[in-house]
Amino acid sequence: MARKTKEQAAETRELLLDAAERVFHAKGVSRAALDDIARDAGMTRGAIYWHFANKAAIFTAMCDRVSLPMQAMLNTLVADPGDDPLGRLVQDGADILRQVANDPRTLRVFEIILFKTELSEVVAEVMAEEAERAASCRRQMAIVLQAAQRLGQLPAHVDCYLAAFALNSFLIGCIREWLELREFDLAEKADWLMHTFYAGLRHAPMRT
Repeated sequence: MARKTKEQAAETRELLLDAAERVFHAKGVSRAALDDIARDAGMTRGAIYWHFANKAAIFTAMCDRVSLPMQAMLNTLVADPGDDPLGRLVQDGADILRQVANDPRTLRVFEIILFKTELSEVVAEVMAEEAERAASCRRQMAIVLQAAQRLGQLPAHVDCYLAAFALNSFLIGCIREWLELREFDLAEKADWLMHTFYAGLRHAPMRT
């Protein structure tokens, strides 16, 4: 019985996050109210508070459903870069782009983050947390790039933290531009985009 109750609670939480995703996407984060989310889910406001402290907590949990699997990929690579860390970074980056293109949930969440997070106290609180996560992600990318550098996959003069900054900016920029324009098949071009970025790194000039 306890197991069933736990499973039901987990299912309710997922349904609330599904509803939040729809409401945030339709109204924007700032204009969305907890009552809107409860109504969309066919539940009460009390059901929300059973699982989440506030709207910021819902937003963070919604983002986590997409970002945590991506973070797990990077954690695995940091723990064991193997003998081709650069190749694995290329593959992981391409996989992220394909996930945005092919998975409706991932696509919606990125649209919410990039286009529907109007400035507000709630958004500012969440974005501060996301900024710290992004900084941590860049540090982990730099660790993998340093492993690639030790194996001769990158020139010794490349600043790996700057390269990680550029990689993160490149991925977010590709996703943002593609979501706005939809001019090509992102899933089809994902490998080319990532290989092109890393080709630039491999031929990076000396810094002055």
